[in-house]
Amino acid sequence: MSHESGILSAQDSVALLKEGIAVLSVQDHEGRVQVGVVGRDEEYVRRRVTERLGDVDVWVVGDVARQLRPRAASAYMERAPGLLQLRYLIQGDQHVDEIVTAEDDETVVVCGCVCMSVIGDHGEPIDFPAHAALERPLGDRVVIDGVSGEPLPFRNVYEGIGEPLG
Repeated sequence: MSHESGILSAQDSVALLKEGIAVLSVQDHEGRVQVGVVGRDEEYVRRRVTERLGDVDVWVVGDVARQLRPRAASAYMERAPGLLQLRYLIQGDQHVDEIVTAEDDETVVVCGCVCMSVIGDHGEPIDFPAHAALERPLGDRVVIDGVSGEPLPFRNVYEGIGEPLG
């Protein structure tokens, strides 16, 4: 959470969260304090935040602090028969929430969903593994990413492990 302004105390955060209002950010912008919050019933949320914090700009960015978004995978490998490892670029507090699969005799299609903050995540992207169980071993089937519609490249994550650096 970003707290550029000293307007929000720990007691304010606790009091608002007891009412189902989570403060995600507090920033100074052009002489005004902007408070980003999530909570149900936008009118109620705006009223309670201004009653608690005073004359601030309240941005209600949703009902909850997290959202699911589709994310294309970058590569795959079969870690064990019937267990597909997919690679996703994620950052900050993001994580792969779910991978939906569909398969036939020639193809496996994967569609990954990443859980992320509604106000954006910070930090360097990292290459992250996530696993999906298949109905049967992959064999010679093609793996297609359902977000991009493109075949995924195979990537052996074990390649280079144990080799001398040089």
